[in-house]
Amino acid sequence: MLKIGLVFMGSLLSLIFNCYGQSNYMSSGYVSLIIKGASLHDLKNLEVDGPFMSDPLQGDRPVTFRSVNDSTLLLSEFTFGPASVFFRINGRYLSTILLPNETNFINLHVTGSANLDLDYHGSYKEIFDNSDLQEKLIMKMFSYMPTVKKGGAKFTSEKELTEVKMLHLNQMKDSLLKNVPSQFLRNYYSKLIETFQITPLLKDYRTSLLTYYKMTGIDDKKEVNIPVRTRSYYENLITSSYLDSLSLLPSGYFDLLLTIQKDTLLQLPDILKAGPAVFIKSLKKTFKYLSQDDHNLFYDMMAASAYINAINQGQQLSDQNLYDIVAYFKNKQLSSYILHRFDISVFSQKNGEVFFLPFEKENDDVLNNILEKYKGKAVLIDLWATWCGPCLAASPAMEKVKKRFENRNDIKFIYLTDETSDRNRFYELTKVLKGEHYYLHKNQFEAIKKKYNFEGIPSYVVFDKNGNMSQASTAPDNLEEVAKAWIEKVL
Repeated sequence: MLKIGLVFMGSLLSLIFNCYGQSNYMSSGYVSLIIKGASLHDLKNLEVDGPFMSDPLQGDRPVTFRSVNDSTLLLSEFTFGPASVFFRINGRYLSTILLPNETNFINLHVTGSANLDLDYHGSYKEIFDNSDLQEKLIMKMFSYMPTVKKGGAKFTSEKELTEVKMLHLNQMKDSLLKNVPSQFLRNYYSKLIETFQITPLLKDYRTSLLTYYKMTGIDDKKEVNIPVRTRSYYENLITSSYLDSLSLLPSGYFDLLLTIQKDTLLQLPDILKAGPAVFIKSLKKTFKYLSQDDHNLFYDMMAASAYINAINQGQQLSDQNLYDIVAYFKNKQLSSYILHRFDISVFSQKNGEVFFLPFEKENDDVLNNILEKYKGKAVLIDLWATWCGPCLAASPAMEKVKKRFENRNDIKFIYLTDETSDRNRFYELTKVLKGEHYYLHKNQFEAIKKKYNFEGIPSYVVFDKNGNMSQASTAPDNLEEVAKAWIEKVL
């Protein structure tokens, strides 16, 4: 009897927690994570790489831990809904989910020379305690190959393709999740896998089809019949599970919304011109099978992402747009968040260390104009983009380089990107990446890459105090030590 009572109480507490957690999924506010050392010495030799964060209305981006004192680090960011965060401490991968208006703690104690004892206090302790499992799962997910039969037939409709792809997705879930220790983690990891796999299916239908043909042995070098894609393509991909707030948890959720929004098949109107009601009406032409309610979660998040994307592209919101946002969304936390992001965009454009399209487009040779400003100083130029994963992954190493030379006034760190970078995300990242930032026209950025034979990014150019180029390199190994050596050479 006692055992039954304990099981019932555990189920009740779990239900209460889930209801409470999901209510916070639809709130805005600051998420906070505090790392607290057991002694003043615990943080002294701690190597914290990252962190990176995403939430339902922002993609992956680097954020930062602030040093409060010798034993305390603080991460605090304003988000809408749950924020997925991952980072490394002394090389160890750690991940969790933070909820608005909650504070989470990691009590840290260093034993021996490098052993870490981490005690997590927060809503998603189970995710944190299984961080190593999540890291392995992600690595396996990107290398997973489904079992297919050779000599398969060509598809006659896009429905056949989606059915096969969803079958493969379910096979992947069964394979990767069979040893996951709890139902909650299985549900969370399942949604994570689904979100990351569905997005590329929507982005490039043709590539998905040809990849499958290649796996089954069909010669894709010959002319291949590509079934016409119709709106029904979405029915197996975006299901009623996206009406549940649990769908907001995976870090790829915002990218999925943008992919749907940009799909030319749907012909969604410009929300700034048409207004949210017309936008949703157009959305229903494809997703009416989900719900007829204009204010379900999926429709609200699609409309919110359309406004956020417009802000990210540097578009100004008119008084009518501001009124529409306030009047349309029943969830006032959501409308307040959109307005908050607009305010940040306006403020960021006035930042004196951020130069947005500062040169006439016809001027291809802008590098000399930039270097002229820093005469008598050594300069390290970082060519990057907001969409470039390796660029963002390199940022923690470069922050350590800047810290090494923070007391010198004869070295400047300059970031260059171009119009391929999301504008609002660019402004957000300039608050984290210390240095001076230039957002250039694409032709100007390409001219600099061509001058130094850069085929990709991240790329780096170092100039001495006389303006002479000393080093030019793309994605060097061991960036932290290499960049320090570059700078020591020119100082």
